[in-house]
Amino acid sequence: MIIEDKLLKELINLQGEIYTFIKKNNPTNEQTEDLLRNIEKRRYNILNEIKIYNSKIKNDNDKIDTLDNRYIATYDDVALRIYIPETMPKYKQINNFTYKRIMLNIAEITKPYSRAFQGEVFIYIKIYDNQKNWDVDNKFIKPISDGLILSETIKDDNINSMFYCVKGFYSNYPHTEVFVVDSSYIADFMEKIG
Repeated sequence: MIIEDKLLKELINLQGEIYTFIKKNNPTNEQTEDLLRNIEKRRYNILNEIKIYNSKIKNDNDKIDTLDNRYIATYDDVALRIYIPETMPKYKQINNFTYKRIMLNIAEITKPYSRAFQGEVFIYIKIYDNQKNWDVDNKFIKPISDGLILSETIKDDNINSMFYCVKGFYSNYPHTEVFVVDSSYIADFMEKIG
C-alpha cells in the first residue's frame, strides 16, 4: 500500500498527540477526554482516507479492510436488516465524529433502499456489548434514524413517522442489529423475531 499524503499526515498527528499525552506525568481528566476526542477525530479522518484509497483500487485483494466495510444492509420485502459491526457508543462518550461516522455508514449501505418505507415505521434495535451488566438507555442510537433519513430509506423520525424499541444483550462480539419494518407488520415481525 502506498500511504498517501493526507493519510500519512493523520497518522503522524495521531502519533504526536499520543506521544504528548504519554509524556504528561499525571494527566487530568480533561486532558484524557481531549485525547480520546482527538483519537476519534483522527480515526474518522483515517477511515475516510482509507475509503478514498479503496475507491481507487481495482483489485479487491489490494483494498484495506476496515470496520466501516463491515456494515451490511439486507431487505426481504418485510424488514430491512442492518448489521453494525460495533456496539452503539454511550451518551457520555459520544462526539461529533463518532456520530457522523456511524450515521454516514448507515446512510451509505441503505441507499439502495431509498423510499422503501414511506409510511410509519417501527425500528427494532438490538445492541450487543461485552459487559455483563449495562444500561441500554445509556446508548446513543440517534445515528441510526438519522442515517436512514439521510439515505431517504425512511421519511422522518418525528412522532408521526417512527417509533422504536431498544433491547440490550451480552456478547463477546460487540455489535448492533437494526430492523426497520412498516408499522402495519409489527405484530408478525415481533412474533418471528421473538
